[in-house]
Amino acid sequence: MSRALHGLYRNHLMRSKFVRQNRPVLLNSWEGLYFDINHSNLYEIAKESAALGVKLFVMDDGWFGKDYPRISDEAGLGDWVPNPHRLPHGLDSLVNDITALKGTNSANLWFGIWVEPEMVNPKSNLYCAHPDWVLSAGTYPRTELRNQLILNLGLPEVQDYIIACLSNILTSANISYVKWDHNRSMTEIQTPSAAHAYILGLYRVLDTITTRFPDVLFEGCAAGGGRFDPGILQFFPQIWTSDNTDAVDRISIQLGMSLAYPASSMGAHISAVPNHQNNRTTPLEFRAHVAMMGGSFGLELDPKKLLPEEKASLPGLIALAERISPVVVNGDMWRLSLPHESNWPAVQFISEDASQAVLFYFQLQQHVNEITPRVKLQGLASNRMYQIEGGGRYSGMVLMNHGLNYYFGSDYGSKVVILTKEPL
Repeated sequence: MSRALHGLYRNHLMRSKFVRQNRPVLLNSWEGLYFDINHSNLYEIAKESAALGVKLFVMDDGWFGKDYPRISDEAGLGDWVPNPHRLPHGLDSLVNDITALKGTNSANLWFGIWVEPEMVNPKSNLYCAHPDWVLSAGTYPRTELRNQLILNLGLPEVQDYIIACLSNILTSANISYVKWDHNRSMTEIQTPSAAHAYILGLYRVLDTITTRFPDVLFEGCAAGGGRFDPGILQFFPQIWTSDNTDAVDRISIQLGMSLAYPASSMGAHISAVPNHQNNRTTPLEFRAHVAMMGGSFGLELDPKKLLPEEKASLPGLIALAERISPVVVNGDMWRLSLPHESNWPAVQFISEDASQAVLFYFQLQQHVNEITPRVKLQGLASNRMYQIEGGGRYSGMVLMNHGLNYYFGSDYGSKVVILTKEPL
């Protein structure tokens, strides 16, 4: 069922030009800097990122608001103009500086930006001018969540405002990527028809913007995966799967999401340790291997704070992610074992032409005198031989019925195994 749904979405629903393309490895500034951003520190992080092999630098929240500067989540939403104190030379100057940087492949860095266009803070010029533009229940108090209210996208004038704001941003600078966020649940929807009108209005906005800017890669987000659905995938080829970036939790999250949605639609990043959500520390390789199971692989950290050995390892891990990306983005997926059932979760992808397979194999905990079970692959040709990168040559029948065995030796162990079908 899952593979059928994945094919249905990729082939018949997701219409972006990026659906079957390898996504650029990105670094997002959020967990590295949070709201504390400016031209100087963004440029420094982008420069470090390019040296590691990152292809796309994303400036997250905190860049906008003039009269109500966005220095926290208390103000600024709705006023989509650069903060002159943080970006004193303007957005285009920052973008020009960062896109002039060369990555490890000698190509210029791409630039991406974070927006939350459906929301407004009461502390904003937009709300002061149009308090009637928000969802409300008449004269009753309006419910603020994360200090913000929701614009009523059922109103054509609200739709037009958002379209104009996004168009101004995307024509003002060389922006290649947009992260479109939605950080609160909907309240004060007076009738079911109002909710329906909201979604129709949202679809009009997204259809207009994505058609107007077909070369921009859009990523959806709703405090993570809060709005991960088939309707939104027609506009956004990838979704930020969860704001929980802990690698152990992400195995369950990403495998659960894969019941209905393809890996190509999932954003997954390496974050810093101890993890900012649950304080867990896991090895860099484990975090990277988990993130590689998402079609949009990236980093969510400050590269200047990496240990020397982490900086030395990351270029190789990024190169591996890019190498296996065609199989993850376009291949068929098998969930071989699940983390709530086994200490050894395993996931397998097979390329469209069945010539290559990639196995992700994890150990969550190391136990004394416990034997690691063999992992049995799926979907291979029984009568064909497969070469395992790094050593080993087996038939598809052996790999599917006898399987492979690996020793990890510690908590949070991981393996990425590449198999290539030998020609006849």
